[in-house]
Amino acid sequence: MSISLYEFFLVLIIGQCIFLIFAIQYIPKKNTGTNRIIQYLLGIYSFYLLERVINSEIPAAYFLKYAYLTNVFYLLIGPFVYTYIRRLLFYENDKYHLKYFHYLPVVFYLIYGIFHINSYDSIENISNYRTNLFFTVEIIFFISITVYLIKSYNLFYYYGKNEIKELSFTPNSIQYIRLTLFCLALYMLFWLLGIFEIFDIITWIERPLIYDISCLIFGVLIYIVSFYNLKFPEIFKIPFPSNDKSELKKKNKPDGKEIHKIQNLVKAYFEIEKGYRRPELSLSILANEINTTTNKLSWVLNNVYKKTFYELVNEYRVVDFLQRIKENKHKDFTLIAIAVEVGFNSKSTFYKAFKEITKMTPSEYIRKTKNPEQPDKSG
Repeated sequence: MSISLYEFFLVLIIGQCIFLIFAIQYIPKKNTGTNRIIQYLLGIYSFYLLERVINSEIPAAYFLKYAYLTNVFYLLIGPFVYTYIRRLLFYENDKYHLKYFHYLPVVFYLIYGIFHINSYDSIENISNYRTNLFFTVEIIFFISITVYLIKSYNLFYYYGKNEIKELSFTPNSIQYIRLTLFCLALYMLFWLLGIFEIFDIITWIERPLIYDISCLIFGVLIYIVSFYNLKFPEIFKIPFPSNDKSELKKKNKPDGKEIHKIQNLVKAYFEIEKGYRRPELSLSILANEINTTTNKLSWVLNNVYKKTFYELVNEYRVVDFLQRIKENKHKDFTLIAIAVEVGFNSKSTFYKAFKEITKMTPSEYIRKTKNPEQPDKSG
């Protein structure tokens, strides 16, 4: 058996996938249910690569007879990606499962796959049958993955709109999820090109090259996801949207005594403990620190403070920052260094919050409040 350089490269990637499957298993953090989905996707990708490596060594008749049954794994990609996004971005969803009807296409395909194997040798016009079957399978798989890609994007869109209510910063996970969904969309674009090539709608690219490019895109996608799981195992989450918002508000509304208690605890945590200086501070962390629920804390912030969590925390941080400017700390430290000390985890979050509160940039504020001839380290 001879192996090409490209096939050898695929074998190396398969080895890396197997390593990642076991490495993710031992991440000493939360999100175990979420990471399990990544292990499944890595397994599917490894199987896909293995098919690309060995299909030239398998007799064509044997491959065409049995290969369609193994394709059932690819129908799991869409549901798994959606489940992963939902488990990743929303707390209390680490064990979330799609309802069983989402997997009915897998069951139906398995049933047909068994029928296909049993009846394959008795089919008279085998060439026409293979063409029709190939086209049908490609369309079904494309639609399945695309539907769940759109559903995943909708979750991501909701997260992007509502993270400000739960987090005191913009997490790196936003860029990571955006890149993941972009890679998957690009993968589906090349899949669509493969379908167009079947009917000679496009002639400028051949199907084997399309498959090779799709293979590499899917590989990049899995590596991105796996890398972030290893480097950033704890993704910052927000609550999943409730279908019955009025009932949820009623259920989560604390009584008068609880409201007063939560207010006092929040004030003590920020003003005495200076908890806002924790760069990773989130609504769920604060709720845990003051021994209440995220829903009750969120209700108090929205209805009593009339602010989002993001606004409240960053107001404390900006006030702390301004106090340090008043003490001329900017003469000895850069503005970013001071911002980090008061709890901001990035330059962009700091500048955004500062301008929202003061209506000025940090440098403009210093020029207005200090002698303009005094130098400052505003880098």
